[in-house]
Amino acid sequence: MKTNIRKCFGTGILSLGLLLAAGIPALAANSGTMTLAHDGILHGKTLPAGTYSVEWKTHSPEATVQFVQRYKVVLFTKGRVEKRNKKYEFNSVVCDVAADGSRSIIEIRFAGWNKVLVFDQNVSN
Repeated sequence: MKTNIRKCFGTGILSLGLLLAAGIPALAANSGTMTLAHDGILHGKTLPAGTYSVEWKTHSPEATVQFVQRYKVVLFTKGRVEKRNKKYEFNSVVCDVAADGSRSIIEIRFAGWNKVLVFDQNVSN
């Protein structure tokens, strides 16, 4: 009887480990790192210059996006995921620069991916 319990327990632990390992790449696919050299504006809110972890959950193709810095959510907003014809070589932030020099974030591109996060400028949160 003890042998059967040990086998079941061992099999359960191994299965749990495999499930967790299979889930890690899925989590990584919905996050990336970006660096803003200048303050950026996103949906009327200022995102200060710095390095951020960008995490999102897709709702096909819409997404809820959060910008995290030092384990704290700095900005939570909406966007969408778009597929492009090529993979990007570098992480980059595409901005629209206004006459006053302010930069509105339009999209974020991540190295090695052909999907980008796009932010509509007429949306407010």
